[in-house]
Amino acid sequence: MPLPRRSDSGSGKSRLGPPARDAGRLFVQLPFTEPRTSGVGGTLLVNGEVRDESTFRKQSCYIMQNDNLQPLLTVHEAMTVAANLKLSAKNTHKEKQSKIKEILESINLWEHKKSKTCDLSGGQKKRLSIALELLKNPEVMFFDEPTSGLDSLTSKQCVMLLKEIASTGRTIICTIHQPSAMIFEMFDHLYAVANGYCIYQGSVKGLLPYLEQSNLKCPPYHNPADYLLEVASGEHGDCTDTLVKTSENGLNELWRNNQRNTLQLQSMNHIDRLMESGRITPVKAPPILFSRMTNGNQLKEDPTFCWHSQYPTSFCNQIYVLLKRTFLLNSRDRTLTYSRLTTHFGIALFIGVLYHGIGEDASNILNNFNFLFFTVMFLMLTAFNCVTTTFPSELPIITREHFNKWYSLKSYYLAITLADIPIQIVATLIYAIVTYFLTMQPVEAYRIFSFMFMCILISLVAQSFGLFIGAMMDIKNGVIFGPFCFLPFTIFSGFFVQLNDSHPYMRWLFHISFLKYGLEGLVLSVLGYDRGKLPCNTDYCHFVYPEKFLDQMDMEYAQYSTAVVFMLILIAIIRIAAYFALSVQIKKRS
Repeated sequence: MPLPRRSDSGSGKSRLGPPARDAGRLFVQLPFTEPRTSGVGGTLLVNGEVRDESTFRKQSCYIMQNDNLQPLLTVHEAMTVAANLKLSAKNTHKEKQSKIKEILESINLWEHKKSKTCDLSGGQKKRLSIALELLKNPEVMFFDEPTSGLDSLTSKQCVMLLKEIASTGRTIICTIHQPSAMIFEMFDHLYAVANGYCIYQGSVKGLLPYLEQSNLKCPPYHNPADYLLEVASGEHGDCTDTLVKTSENGLNELWRNNQRNTLQLQSMNHIDRLMESGRITPVKAPPILFSRMTNGNQLKEDPTFCWHSQYPTSFCNQIYVLLKRTFLLNSRDRTLTYSRLTTHFGIALFIGVLYHGIGEDASNILNNFNFLFFTVMFLMLTAFNCVTTTFPSELPIITREHFNKWYSLKSYYLAITLADIPIQIVATLIYAIVTYFLTMQPVEAYRIFSFMFMCILISLVAQSFGLFIGAMMDIKNGVIFGPFCFLPFTIFSGFFVQLNDSHPYMRWLFHISFLKYGLEGLVLSVLGYDRGKLPCNTDYCHFVYPEKFLDQMDMEYAQYSTAVVFMLILIAIIRIAAYFALSVQIKKRS
């Protein structure tokens, strides 16, 4: 979320948002129009010093409008994962758990620690999102519409929590649209933007006197926030230029007032009474105070500062924590795990019964070939669809966690890749074992191993394509356009048309089709490498000798090792491409 901009074209300097010397105060920005993000130059300052961008990112956090939480984790599990990623390795497990308990108790979520996040109410999810970031003790916290989707009482409770957090020394900055009068009066500082310029910057108490200077008088019993919106929208005349000039585009600090007005105190006392009566959930912030924010160079000189590296924990620890979380999520995900396993087993039984015994009869060699092609297509589509329909839903969560410096994108991608491979292999082996023996393929160890290994490679290639498409598109577009990636591979797989029968100018497409290599690998596993004469249970069998069938299918020169090498290289290439596609998506979302 871009912060409010204040610029001085004469000096060439600019400051983003309220200065950090106001730590311990609650700020609000009313963005009536989209702020400008281009054509602006200057210097970013924090307390009069040049801001170190990397260090400032580590000292701050951004809590999005939508509560992007892992739905299958409990509150305590989510906090434990965050603590293991956000706290230094110097902190013991006991210290981390103590900090988790302190924060959850302070926002009244400790009694819900065993509840899954998907079962929490809107207000509880918002408080959990705040608690996850409080583990890092950020000095500056940015909130994008923290009251969005909440009822009036829960909104008051949320803003009251932010007020309590601000009282511990943090600077809280929010964007908010059309707050109620009571919520509006809780904020210490207001920054209003219209047409990309600041029309007011100062205390909430000083807003109405400021507007009256421009002959804009708020009617009695009218919400000041609503009136300000009307003014910015031009309902009371075109006053934007006048207000921008009066506020000096936000540089005029005459209206900055630290005193709370009577209505603000009444609002806070009213909420305190509601908390005491039990009508709303009582919350309080953990008592953590900060020193004055300084520039990043001073922080880097302090070897005890916990943010001296880019991330709080090492790369290996990030992978370990993310692997544990991913395995836990997979164990609870019915779609990604249980449905995949049961689908492979159910289809394997159906296909095994349908093609029962075809592997030992020369009269069924064409049916055996059809079975092998179906195996390729089934493993490809199931592995592809499972990832394509689930991975895009992770992107909002990845964006939030990566933006707030929980972990590097490399560690996340490596963890999610390694965690899903065992499940895909188990599902593939279930299908391969059941169908191999029900169709009565040759019971020879090297043929069984070759068949199963090629099945695994086919599914991993398709899974890699799923990661790539899932990283580039949302679920809807991925389901629609994803299968088009396989159409050329399917046509040139050697099943519908053979290599020698195709047009000479199109034969090169056969050599880049992974389905062709997958099909060749399966056929060679059961029919190749000097398999003997097949028994014939009818009057005439044209393909008694498997070599004759391989020659008919243009596979007489095919090599199993070539197929394996091609598939392994393709897996590596596509997964690397998927990582870069994911990094592009994350940068766009950030």
